[in-house]
Amino acid sequence: MSFWSELDAVRERWDVLRHPFYQRWSAGELTVEELGLYAGEYHHAVVALAAASERAASAATEPALRDELAGHAAEERAHVDVWAGFAAAVGGDTARPPAPETAACAEAWAGPGRRSLMGTLVALYAIESAQPAIAATKADGLRRWYGIGEGDGTAYFDLHAERDLEHAAAGRRLIEQRLAGSDEQALLAEAEAVLRGNWELLDGVERACGREVAVA
Repeated sequence: MSFWSELDAVRERWDVLRHPFYQRWSAGELTVEELGLYAGEYHHAVVALAAASERAASAATEPALRDELAGHAAEERAHVDVWAGFAAAVGGDTARPPAPETAACAEAWAGPGRRSLMGTLVALYAIESAQPAIAATKADGLRRWYGIGEGDGTAYFDLHAERDLEHAAAGRRLIEQRLAGSDEQALLAEAEAVLRGNWELLDGVERACGREVAVA
């Protein structure tokens, strides 16, 4: 099985669109309070994604690659403020300390001091390649069920439904250029860690909502 096929299998295993919280989102079963709780927790993941992008740029030694990754990092850092627009629309508190599951997800995403450039590129690709479908589904649910239409409330999701198609394509290109001779199993482990972290963040939100969570 090729690296990309194995990575696709990892993505399928941790497809958060199958998570009960997102299924309730799509069915219009969440309360505004639950959306707000989620917004406060996932804020930490948005910050961690920006941090990972910045670490990738710092780790790059080729000037052209460093410049490309720095541009990506600046965009992700700006998206933290875009997320704040959604949080405000649903009464989320982005200053709240993260739940344990959220903190673990943020650490896995940011990868402080432990990840190679390739590991970071694969982690970013694993996150961003999943985002277009997730973001589009969330935006549709907000408009359909929760009365949140155009503007700050959906801007983050509308943006990522499109921009992460481009980010994922760029990330795949960079990985393919550097994949020969890499420890593919270690890279797949990085992808699994970030995707599982996202799933478990949602588990934590479900627990905070008073719901039982199945053991993965």
